[in-house]
Amino acid sequence: MNDVYLARMESMLGEEYSAYLQSFEEPAYRGIRINPLKRTNEPIDGICGRKSPFAENGWYLDPSCNVGQTPEYLCGHIYPQEPSASFAVTAMDLKPGMRVLDLCAAPGSKSTQIAEALSNQGLLVANEIISSRAAILKENIERCGAANTIIVNNTPAEVAKTFPEYFDAVLCDAPCSGEGMFRKDPDAVAHWSAEHVSSCAARQSGILDDATACVKPGGILVYSTCTFSIEENEQNVVSFLKRHPEFTAEPIPAEGGRTGVLAGEGAEYTRRIYPMDGGEGHFVARFRKSGDAAAEKSLPLMNSAPVPKEVTAFLNEHLTRQFPYLYVHNDVVYGGTAPFITCRGLHLIRHQTLIGMIRRGRFEPSHCLAMSSWTDMTQSAELTEDEYQSYRRGNTISCPGIKGWTAVTVKGMQAGLAKGDGTILKNHYPKAFRIR
Repeated sequence: MNDVYLARMESMLGEEYSAYLQSFEEPAYRGIRINPLKRTNEPIDGICGRKSPFAENGWYLDPSCNVGQTPEYLCGHIYPQEPSASFAVTAMDLKPGMRVLDLCAAPGSKSTQIAEALSNQGLLVANEIISSRAAILKENIERCGAANTIIVNNTPAEVAKTFPEYFDAVLCDAPCSGEGMFRKDPDAVAHWSAEHVSSCAARQSGILDDATACVKPGGILVYSTCTFSIEENEQNVVSFLKRHPEFTAEPIPAEGGRTGVLAGEGAEYTRRIYPMDGGEGHFVARFRKSGDAAAEKSLPLMNSAPVPKEVTAFLNEHLTRQFPYLYVHNDVVYGGTAPFITCRGLHLIRHQTLIGMIRRGRFEPSHCLAMSSWTDMTQSAELTEDEYQSYRRGNTISCPGIKGWTAVTVKGMQAGLAKGDGTILKNHYPKAFRIR
């Protein structure tokens, strides 16, 4: 590693520096969160190791588990996340019904955790500035099954202009120099320089300034990074509070990590997590905006086309409960648990749940409908794990007795859609997700 970096860490850690160096001789921490939108927080054999201290639904990953190929992951029942990275959302202390913004959201680890905490109540807006990463964010949100999430692809400044003082809580998990990734990402080590640290700190300051405009009076702002540099962490906190006297730092209402390395001026409330603390590395600060909790601002609603009779018939026949809100545009149908507010001036990637579309006068449901945690279909076909792998390859499945649209399940988990003719199930698993 870079000698300048090592000297900085030795100065910061003192007697613990040798323990930090020793951590590079040990495997990096790997973890998962269990998705409470889809299952209870009980350990899963072969997936869950010991409990993580950083999130209510967090677990260290069983070392033998290839998590990305498990049905639990593919069906959205778990999400792989480095354990300490979950502490930022824990520090937000979210409650169902809140309006929340994740300003720098891709790939979606923290957005999915926020959605889980909201329990399909309230609203989550997840923003990502880079289009390719926004596509990954969308995929992860859809697998999670959140029914109250808007995904946009914009700069923080554009988001702030559209949602002034709109959110109860805002997360700013800012791009950083990634020093907390060094144990598992050689590229992060290779790209490190003092100049890169300074550049990240300046960029983070600008993003934080945009984030302030989105927080309503009385609301909270949480700032986090996965790096160790003081410039990007405590010094950014101190300079932020000087620029924004309407915010005050406050203690984080959760246990985890250790106090930051600077004392006073608000930095004493920050938390750090090192490999010696059970995670790869994270920094978290929490701020409160002054003022009484304001009445919720309202935004205009999107103008929906009438819901076609084919859609109403399908939903009544195939869903045990209906989405509280529907939106129809150009024969595409969306559902959600929050009103379909406008996002004027923003590049909208997805507004809540894509239910399906009208094709040649008939309704065809979307894979997202099967993935939604709100969806409980009236008909299902349980597959063996071998049949499930065949389904993932796009094959038809022998299934006597099932006619019409059905949820495909494996180990009791909704995995996708199929259409039966009484003998076989015609495969409707998305081609983009199929095993090649």
